[in-house]
Amino acid sequence: MRDEWGSITEVERGRRYRIRYWGKDSSGEYRRRSCTVRGTRRDAEKRRAELMLDHSDEAPCPTVGQVWERWAHPAYERRVEDGDLAPKSLQQYESMWSAHVSPRWADVPCDSVKPLGVQQWLDGMGASQASDAMSVLRPTLDYAVRYGVIDTNPFRERYLMPSRRTVQSRDKGIWTYDQLHDVWCFVRGQWHEGAFLLAAFAGLRVGESLGVRADEVYEHRGCAMVPVKRQMPNRGTSVTERLKNPQSERVVPVAGVVGKRLLELSEGSTWLSGDGMGNPNTQTRLTREWARTCAALPDGLAHPYRNLRNSYETNMRWVMKLPPWVVEPLMGHQSKGVTGQYYDRPTPEMLAESVAEAYAACRYDALWDI
Repeated sequence: MRDEWGSITEVERGRRYRIRYWGKDSSGEYRRRSCTVRGTRRDAEKRRAELMLDHSDEAPCPTVGQVWERWAHPAYERRVEDGDLAPKSLQQYESMWSAHVSPRWADVPCDSVKPLGVQQWLDGMGASQASDAMSVLRPTLDYAVRYGVIDTNPFRERYLMPSRRTVQSRDKGIWTYDQLHDVWCFVRGQWHEGAFLLAAFAGLRVGESLGVRADEVYEHRGCAMVPVKRQMPNRGTSVTERLKNPQSERVVPVAGVVGKRLLELSEGSTWLSGDGMGNPNTQTRLTREWARTCAALPDGLAHPYRNLRNSYETNMRWVMKLPPWVVEPLMGHQSKGVTGQYYDRPTPEMLAESVAEAYAACRYDALWDI
């Protein structure tokens, strides 16, 4: 075990000891120092206690950056290793630290962070940036408080955050089933057709839509059964079996002509939206491909790829007339309430029955020409 202050090394058995410690020298520089004590171990410990009284208050307070590197960031890495934090979340924390937090606070001693300076810094940021940056800084300085570096966390003060008007409004548009059919006509036969169908008609998240293996898709009750077991990270080049949350692992049934098409696409390939060489495609390539698709679409049909999932949820509720307790597990969500949290455990076959019955009642694709 390391000593809390300084170290004592026995140089000559029972007769001479060396004490190493940090303190200021005659020039005022804070550096590594040492002294030798002739006598017993007790004499050495007594001398160390005297040195501690003389020098313990001289240690400079660690900077915000040192607290991040020493305690906060390693703790996040351990949580990722233990499965308690998604790698994507750590990437977001690291990105926020590098882009917005580190340039302003990394070299500032923790005891020199003043509320006025924090408020002035926040005033120059947008609402989203400020909120995300504080979500990194608050827990970081909590470590400094926990380990006695400072008494209070200045980032825990109640600050006036930037107005939400600074947040750029996102495109919230969705597609009806007929509009999805029109988009499908543009992507049919392209490498991302499978990913598009999975996002639009199975509600898969962006990364999930790229992580489906073709050889795992099967048929049941007239539906294509799509196992969701892995995803492509937003910055990665290989899939991971770490999904957003435990309930994200699921099997999604897809009925109608879309289900038949998914079964066709799953024949003779490894990935439903692969690169043609046995590898999955990345989110970066999908983003570029979707931008080209949107540029070719008629007015009113171009929306962000992530909105396909919103469209799926909306259409399943309002067109297919499926109740929330069916839609939630299809989306990879946990149903609300005690029943949904602890008791409701529908099987893929049960979900397929519900989807097949709902589809038979509305047959939204009856007039599609594809």
